[in-house]
Parts: sequence; C-alpha cells; structure tokens
Amino acid sequence: MRNTMLRNALIATVLLLMPFYVQSQIPKVEPASKMILPTGPKNDIKITLLSLGSGSTRITYERATAPRQSAELTVGIIGLGFDIMNHADPGGILLKAAYKWNLAPMMSANSTLAGFYVKPELVYANYGYCHEGIAGHTSQTALLGECGYQLIVRWFVFDIYAGVGPTFGTGNADNYYHSFMRFPADGFMAFTSGFRIGYAF
Repeated sequence: MRNTMLRNALIATVLLLMPFYVQSQIPKVEPASKMILPTGPKNDIKITLLSLGSGSTRITYERATAPRQSAELTVGIIGLGFDIMNHADPGGILLKAAYKWNLAPMMSANSTLAGFYVKPELVYANYGYCHEGIAGHTSQTALLGECGYQLIVRWFVFDIYAGVGPTFGTGNADNYYHSFMRFPADGFMAFTSGFRIGYAF
C-alpha cells in the first residue's frame, strides 16, 4: 500500500513538473528591439554647474548597460569650487552611484541615454567645514528616488532631475551636503534637485 502511494506521488510530481521542463528546453528569442542598443551615444560625461558655487566640483560618468538602462557614477571633490552659499570653507569627498531606467526615450536622439528616466541613487558625503568660525565635520548618507529628463542633441547633454529619500549621518549646521539637503533641517528626509551639462559619445 505504501509503495503504491509513493509511486503515485512520484508519477503525479513528474506530470506536474513536465510542462516546466519542456518550457525550459524551448530556446528563448528576444525581440530585436531588446537585443540591440540604439546606434547613438552610449556614454556621457557631465558636470553639475551649480555645485561650483557651493564649494565642490562634481563629475558624472554614465554608460548604457542595456536598451533603456544605464549606470552612473559621480565623484565630487568638496573644496574645489567657490562656496558663495555658506562660506563654510568645506573640504572632503562626495560619491554617488545610480542605476537608471529610461521610461520615455527621446527618439530623435537615437540614444538609450536620452529621455525621461527614474533612478535610485546612493549618496555619501564626508567632509570638514567651518560654521561661524567653528570647525566641524560631517558624514552623511542618503538613498534617493529620483526622476528627470535628459536631452541629447548630437554630442551636447542637458540633464535635469529631482528626488527625495531617507538620509542618516552626523548632520551639520548649514543643512547642506553637496548633493542634497534635509527636510526639515533636523529630519531624516533628503531632497535634491539640479541640472548637469555634458558631452555624449
């Protein structure tokens, strides 16, 4: 009796799994639109112009990884600029990493990098500063959900964006972290917005 039940259970299991096995043996052919990247620019280098007036220089490299997808890496040198906003004489480093999904491509650019996009971005800032003559140091991290639009005309890139997300760290008196601000100033929500210009290739 027990052997019969085991045999029947084994047969039933094989019959249930058979469709999945057969399906896995069928070669999958991706549509041509998903297999081939557009022939336009697949890389760009951008600079955040307004950061120069806040005391830092931020340079972003972006590379297409798949149709309608790309990855970004930003390196910022805090202190290389003119801090006309807070006069805090900052000095340190900023790192940003993001993965982008292009939801509405700019077809005229023929580039997977152009169009309306969304992206999660991890930001880390670590630097010293001076507030009202008192030296301080801050280390702040944020995970931002952003949306934006990237325009590409031949080689010229214009990228405008905004986003929000949670943040944690030491904070500072100026409530500025060379890529985002906290809202409210003593809270745990980060806000960012800005634009970049660059060169696509």
